[in-house]
Amino acid sequence: MIGEFMSYLPRTLIITLSSSLFVGLIINPTLCSIFMRLPGEPRVVLTREFKFALWGLFTLFLIMWLIFQPLTAFLLGITAVGLWWFNGRVLEPAGSWVRDTGMPRTIGRYEIALRWSLGNRWKVLAGTGLVLIFTIGLFGAFNAGSELFPEDIPPETVWVQIEAPTGTRADITDVFTRRVEGDLSNYAGRSDFESVVATTGIRMGSSGNDTGEHYGTIAVNLKDFQDRDVGAFETLEWMRSNVGTDIAGASIKVDKPSNGPQSGLPITMEIAGENVEVLRDLGERAVQVLSNASVAVKLDGLESDLSKGRPELEIDIDREKAKLLGLSTAKIGRTIRTAINGTDASEFRDGEEEYDIVVRLAAAYRSDLSSLEDLTLVTESGDQIPLLAVATWRIEESPSGIKRKDLDRVVTVSADVRAGHNANAVLEEVQATLGEFVEDLPPGYRITYAGQQQDQKESQDFLVGAFMMAVFLIGMILVSQFDSVFKPAIILSTVLLSTIGVLIGLVIFQMPFGIIMTGVGVISLAGIVVNNAIVLMDYIHILRERDGLGEHESLVVGGVTRFRPVMLTAITTIMGLIPLAIGLNFDFEGLYARLSPDIYWGGVQAAWWGPMAVAVIAGLAFATFLTLVLVPVMYSLVDDLMHFFRRHVTKEGKADELARDPGGTEERGHAKDPATSGEQLVTV
Repeated sequence: MIGEFMSYLPRTLIITLSSSLFVGLIINPTLCSIFMRLPGEPRVVLTREFKFALWGLFTLFLIMWLIFQPLTAFLLGITAVGLWWFNGRVLEPAGSWVRDTGMPRTIGRYEIALRWSLGNRWKVLAGTGLVLIFTIGLFGAFNAGSELFPEDIPPETVWVQIEAPTGTRADITDVFTRRVEGDLSNYAGRSDFESVVATTGIRMGSSGNDTGEHYGTIAVNLKDFQDRDVGAFETLEWMRSNVGTDIAGASIKVDKPSNGPQSGLPITMEIAGENVEVLRDLGERAVQVLSNASVAVKLDGLESDLSKGRPELEIDIDREKAKLLGLSTAKIGRTIRTAINGTDASEFRDGEEEYDIVVRLAAAYRSDLSSLEDLTLVTESGDQIPLLAVATWRIEESPSGIKRKDLDRVVTVSADVRAGHNANAVLEEVQATLGEFVEDLPPGYRITYAGQQQDQKESQDFLVGAFMMAVFLIGMILVSQFDSVFKPAIILSTVLLSTIGVLIGLVIFQMPFGIIMTGVGVISLAGIVVNNAIVLMDYIHILRERDGLGEHESLVVGGVTRFRPVMLTAITTIMGLIPLAIGLNFDFEGLYARLSPDIYWGGVQAAWWGPMAVAVIAGLAFATFLTLVLVPVMYSLVDDLMHFFRRHVTKEGKADELARDPGGTEERGHAKDPATSGEQLVTV
């Protein structure tokens, strides 16, 4: 289910990247041939007629827009002039400074740092390892927990669920519903309510809908996020603490829509066994243990689903005596059912409308069970026999429902987690609280945790499998491209190490690790990191094969040359994700159509996509260091490793040759590189 829910994201990326590949290989070269020119090449000059035609079309378009959309045309004109002024006065000078001064200085300092790193390779590797260990320890000590989907998404609808005892009439349930509506009208933040809809006979919630006369639901639809005066979670907590507190005989629960696909409640425990009564007792005991513990203040709607059943009338028939009197059990049952529920005797037609004629006792007698003592049965011979002579009756409770799982009867104890508390952390408290209860379970009974916990584990396994499959496919492509196993291993190691930045970002911003959204961010980050590493390593390979540079110098020149595209890729991606990470909302259409930009921070989309944006931003910032520094260092170590294999692992007949020339410098035309420590070999 999670895979189907999140499949739209990779599909969108596949289509987008395929389109960008076409644009990069076909469209961009065409546009460059038209608009780009070499130094000294004459500029393209437009004829006067062509210029007049362009200005005429532009003027006609502007006049038509001014007629039909004057405000939009005016604002677009101001924007165009402002951008032209800003580009000439700010962007062009800033770009010239970055191109002529800032970037050369940065690249110069990077070259110094890269040469130092190549000369102190083991220090760099050891430092990276220490950072990895430190980050894991830091995240373990100061992390904000984990979550399946973002839990701080402000709801747009809140449900107040009313559940009266089973068998309660609809008019009584409606009275409870109206009293809850009265409590809602006393809320100081009721101006945030867009509508309040009350329904009797149904219970709506995040886990599904139930029907019955003893159910009622009040759906409170809130205004848009930017129009609210009070936070949605504050409203939710006020409802949980103040709505329906003075109603006796009915349970009141406040619920909100689930984030993402429908799943179970955060706290869901299944107790499996054989005896229904034992299961009912265990479920009630579990509810009592949690209700008396400190974790109860973090739970909402704690209940067992194997509650008391619906009251029913049970008739015990003396079959032997009834047979002697000429009565059958079917005859007795039909008579009692007719007296209480009624029987369709005929139909009444009024024009085109038809109405059933139901025969049954009057309401005063149907509600009084003692009236059954006066009920008589008619035999086939016409004799009248009192019901009391052949039957007795009593009120009992029917089973509310028996659920089975893996052939065992199951009782489910469930609860929601109040706003402001992490669901996984609360679940750990619940498990610790029920430790002794689980140990004291009778033989043959067991407890398992399901619901959101089970969905989270399945989602985690799915994303881990998807990530490993992605790494495997990337590795296969890289092996075929570089014709090597070690070079792809360097690139894939940067993918794994980039998670250091993700963990640091989550700790700094105190964001929980989202199994879905953060996991998708990590998978997306892998593609960007791989691309940057390919750009660098492919150029290093070109410098060695085409230009004949030595191993050490090719690493330095490759890093310096590819510094600009790697940094631009990282900076543009990070800058593009910052509005999503901080939750900046800006309505461009409202600005140009109504002069109402509607700027605000946060909202549903920001809370939903923020964890993914933070994961990519923090991970990419650290991965850029890995690409520019750690990749050349590891590449250098791979070079030494290959030299080692060439010296000690050789074909038969080459051993004497290598003994005379251990480094193979004469055969390959290599010489010592004076820029290195003497251990590196460069091609001459």
